[in-house]
Amino acid sequence: MAARVSNNRNDRRNAFDVIVRHIGWFLTVFYTLWALFTGLLSYARVMTAEDPPLAWTEIAIIAIIAAAATVGIAFPLAFGIVEGVRMVLAEFRKRFYREEGREEGREEGRKEGREERDRIWREWNQRRLQAEHDGVAFNEPTPDADASD
Repeated sequence: MAARVSNNRNDRRNAFDVIVRHIGWFLTVFYTLWALFTGLLSYARVMTAEDPPLAWTEIAIIAIIAAAATVGIAFPLAFGIVEGVRMVLAEFRKRFYREEGREEGREEGRKEGREERDRIWREWNQRRLQAEHDGVAFNEPTPDADASD
């Protein structure tokens, strides 16, 4: 069966749906866990053997059985670690940028508010100066007096 070709960055293959660009991490974690579990299981079995020491052939058989048994443990654990860490990091990154965006929005709002306030004061002052220039009494309250109403 031909492999599916896609430019989708989330193109997934494999039984556990590991993203193709994360397959290196997945295999590294899987092989590390598999070797660790195989070694631990083999060591435990050899150390609990009866009184006569085991021959190398028996130890090899124990190691092969342990390796086969630990594939079923290491595979889902590796998937959970790689995908879980990726999701946790993505959530942290999303929260960080969301908060950063909120702060930028607040600052932009403050800036627009200052610009609006300055524009209102400039217009009021322009009307006051025009009335003073024309010799007309200027009784308009200051803009901050309007805001307190």
